[in-house]
Amino acid sequence: MAQYSFDRLKSARDVVTRTGHSLALGCLHRYVGGMGSGQHLNTSVSILLALAQDTTSPIVQVWATHALGLIADSGGPMFRGYVEPTLSLVLSLLLAVPPSNTDVHQCLGKCLAALITTIGPELSGNTGSVATARLYCLVCCAIMQDHPDSLVQAEAIACLQQLHMFAPRHVNLTTVVPHLCSTLNSSHLLLRRAAVACLRQLSQREAKDISALALTLVSETKDSKQGILITETGLEGALFSLLDQETNTKLCSDVHDIIISMLQSLAAEHLTQWFTLVKDVLAAATEFGTPLESPSEDVAKGDGDEEENDDAAATFKAPDVDVTHPSVAPRWPTRVFATDCMRKIITVCECDSTHFDLIQARDIKKTNKKGDYLVLHLSELVRVAFIAATSDSDQLRLAGLATLQDIIGKFAKVPEPEFPGHVILEQFQAQVGAALRPAFSPDTPSDVTAAACEVCSTWIGSGVARDLNDLRRVHQLLVSSLEKLKMGKEKSQLYNESASTMEKLAVLKAWAEVYIVAMNQDDVPTGLPQNADDDFEDFQSGENLLTLVKPELLSLSKHWLAALKDHALLSLPPEFSSQLPSEGGAFYSPETIFSARQHYRKSWAPILYAVALWLNEGGYTTPANEKQDSVAEQPPANMQPEEFDADRFHLLLGICVEALCSPTSIQPLESVTLCLKALAVLLEKQWPRSRIGTEPSLSIEILNVMHRLLITRESPSTQLLVMDVVKQVIKAAQENMAHRKELQSTPANQESTTETDLPILGEGGDTGEIVPGQSIVFATLEVCLCVLTRQIPALNPALPSTGFQTPHRLLKLSDEACLLVSSAMLVMADLPELCSPAGSVNILSTILFLTTGVIREMAPRSADLTAIPSPVATALQALKTLCSSSLASDDRCADSWVQLLQSALATVLDFAKPDPQQDKPGLDVSTLVLTLSVFIMSCPSEVTRAANLQQPCIEILKEAWQSKDTAIKLKCLQALSSIFQHLDRAIATPFIHAMAPPVMEHMSIFTTHRPHSDIELSIAVESIKILESLIAAAQEHTRIGLISILVPLLISYLLEDSKLPSANKPSKAFHDYALQRLMTFGPQYPEQFRIVMGTTPELRTRLAMAVKANQAAANLQARNAAQARQQSQPTKPSIQLKTDFSNFGS
Repeated sequence: MAQYSFDRLKSARDVVTRTGHSLALGCLHRYVGGMGSGQHLNTSVSILLALAQDTTSPIVQVWATHALGLIADSGGPMFRGYVEPTLSLVLSLLLAVPPSNTDVHQCLGKCLAALITTIGPELSGNTGSVATARLYCLVCCAIMQDHPDSLVQAEAIACLQQLHMFAPRHVNLTTVVPHLCSTLNSSHLLLRRAAVACLRQLSQREAKDISALALTLVSETKDSKQGILITETGLEGALFSLLDQETNTKLCSDVHDIIISMLQSLAAEHLTQWFTLVKDVLAAATEFGTPLESPSEDVAKGDGDEEENDDAAATFKAPDVDVTHPSVAPRWPTRVFATDCMRKIITVCECDSTHFDLIQARDIKKTNKKGDYLVLHLSELVRVAFIAATSDSDQLRLAGLATLQDIIGKFAKVPEPEFPGHVILEQFQAQVGAALRPAFSPDTPSDVTAAACEVCSTWIGSGVARDLNDLRRVHQLLVSSLEKLKMGKEKSQLYNESASTMEKLAVLKAWAEVYIVAMNQDDVPTGLPQNADDDFEDFQSGENLLTLVKPELLSLSKHWLAALKDHALLSLPPEFSSQLPSEGGAFYSPETIFSARQHYRKSWAPILYAVALWLNEGGYTTPANEKQDSVAEQPPANMQPEEFDADRFHLLLGICVEALCSPTSIQPLESVTLCLKALAVLLEKQWPRSRIGTEPSLSIEILNVMHRLLITRESPSTQLLVMDVVKQVIKAAQENMAHRKELQSTPANQESTTETDLPILGEGGDTGEIVPGQSIVFATLEVCLCVLTRQIPALNPALPSTGFQTPHRLLKLSDEACLLVSSAMLVMADLPELCSPAGSVNILSTILFLTTGVIREMAPRSADLTAIPSPVATALQALKTLCSSSLASDDRCADSWVQLLQSALATVLDFAKPDPQQDKPGLDVSTLVLTLSVFIMSCPSEVTRAANLQQPCIEILKEAWQSKDTAIKLKCLQALSSIFQHLDRAIATPFIHAMAPPVMEHMSIFTTHRPHSDIELSIAVESIKILESLIAAAQEHTRIGLISILVPLLISYLLEDSKLPSANKPSKAFHDYALQRLMTFGPQYPEQFRIVMGTTPELRTRLAMAVKANQAAANLQARNAAQARQQSQPTKPSIQLKTDFSNFGS
């Protein structure tokens, strides 16, 4: 086909043939593409270039240049070699072809645009050929800009837009921007669209420059009588005016994008300008019926601020200027967009916390007069939201309510510096109430009422209104909305049934959020100063928000449960659609079932949490419930209370499990968070826990869902809530196990069966097999392993097989990660108690592996580790729980437990050895000493009695004692103090023989080198305690020897009278402690003390002098205290009254 067109173009001379085959060539190249038409590209371009120069036939030139544009557009890099001749042709034709041939110029513009795209980013280069091509493009654009036809001008603007995309530094904005601004007044839609599209691109990169350039046109447009004027509000104001005149959807969309781009770039630095612009758009509507001020605004601000209010109102009104043409109020879409811009301004300011800190904003404003912050414009923000929320347009009312909700969310916790204990939004309570009140009138559309309900719940939950009287203003609006719930589905006089569903669910959701806040109102709101005033304290201690909610709880709970039942049915898969009631649900009709689903999806999560809180606070009817309230709903006559409560419990549990099993993309994080909170609250009481405790399959299902959430949700707060639910499930299993043991130990069971005939309780049974999918313990271990391996990847036993290098020396975790690891450790420590003796042996190795692994990874021997991390402390606590478990002494599994505990101790001892060649830093000495202390003190004696374990423990304690770090020495002494007092002397004796001599030898150092710091003082005191414990444990005939060591040491620690006043604080404290121990020690061992003191008279003399000095100091202190009390008493008046008024009060 291409060859045929070539032949025809070479031979034919008529216009029709040449134009037709030219177009055919262009279409063929566009269809095949640049890669597929490379062999014909040279011929096609050569022929078309020749045809485009045929000045005798403008029509041929039109289609030839059009075909060149198609080939250049589709050729891509293949066309790069033909750019220069084609560009030269375009420039020559633009200069040669008369302007009257508009079609030729338009096609030349399209061809130029295709050439610019072909060159692409190379246009920003500095080589000679690129600079020439760029100059040709700019000259071509300038020629087309001066063309009288609007189509050609639009092509020129499009080419400039592309040039700016690839070579922004070479496009002169000082000429382009004024031209585009003047083009906004064009009568041609195509030209206006091109100008707006170009401004849209410029605003995304050069917003500040085009705004400044547009302001230079203010003086030039003042004399204009019509069109879009560039006034003091700049290009932004002109674009808002353009929105009121244009009806083209694409053009309006581009204008929106321009304003938003400029807002995001400039609003944070020019808040006053943008506030003025938005207020002018909304205030213009006030002349046509919308009130400017809130009717109760003066009440809120006080009578003393009348002058300030008048000034604010004066600046807010539209300026009175001489206008030759009658002005028209901005259309409601423009006002809605202006209100949305106000919301975007708030979002833009979120990057700087100063915008929401009044104290800091005022301080910066004093030093920098140009500083402009959002919090300083709060009154204007509230006024704009009020105007929009009380307008006649429903869409504008929705935008105003959304803006009001954003204001409450951002400024609810901002304190008022002039009134400590109060927040800045308290002065706008009247405006908020007045803005919400019209939305609850009977003739208000459902979507507006639904939005107002959401704002009400946000306002009440924000804690701004402290006084119940202030709360009642908004609370009464929610109470009035309850009347619509009492109306049946048939009685709702609204636009349609779906709107009725949306409104009623919004009311229930708002009440649920208010109830949630009321239940959590015991805590002081965060963000407020600690010195809250007396009014707030009275409000917290007396009546609170819950007193307003309680009267409606009985009816609300019924509606909440009905809404949850509807949601559960509507969430069923399509194959179960036959189970849906034919008459519809409580708040939807069968005809609106599809549209109602989305309304339930928005509302179910807060309602679920509120119902869980209500049931937890006394909503159950079961008599055995710990706390039954008068708001509890009574069961139907044909149902037992137990069955009634079980139905409601399983309804809530089923909704939770179904929602948490949904894919991540379906359920938002907020819904998942509320669902987890509801599940945790639902299981707080003993009766709900008994329901899942007696059904292991239910507990396993919940644990599997929690495991899936840990894998799919990355939020630490969500994972902490998951662990809270896991703890409740384990608690339910523990209570069920205790109940079964109690039943088994009853006299009736003991009489009928022997001990060997009783079934073995706990998972694992006789064989100890833990079956996956049927075991609560296994499901819990999956959850804990997931938590630990996600936070500490080195604990993953399968990691070496993956080929990735195992990470070591994990020193720092976030606070949330530490809490997660600690929760998993504590949960694992309780799992053996849920197993039979044989089953506990089966899982103990896994638990010990993970516990010792946490210690290894979180406490390596490093100078950066200054304190024991909280997960390590929790791991030691879990280790202590395991070592002291009753199963370790159970005859049925004691041997296996001892072997596993010995293996764990050997593993810890192996961790202690640093090995640089294998990248093993070893364990932190302080942590190692504490770990050994836990094993020695808590395990059965058989564990640490083995010589191959006992001797390494002694060596580690010696190493810790010889350390130069005083903190490690202190840890070692504290551990030795516990070990020396071990009840099993066979365990304590080897440690005493090995460690007591160096400790007693070190005690003599304090005679000459007294403590100079608190930690040295603690070491000295701990050493004395160790020696005292040895004396208490020694036999009667050997005790005199230890006493003869301790008493002289204690006396040597006493300071002389002359040195005592000048001694430092630790030294004085050491003197006082030694004297106190001597005073206690004498009466405790009188015979031995008398013998030791009698052998050395110098000791008696020094002790007597210390006792006298101590007594003198005590007497002096008592006299000083008495004098201080006497001086604090009021002096006796010099003038005595002769009349006795003592009985005046009676």
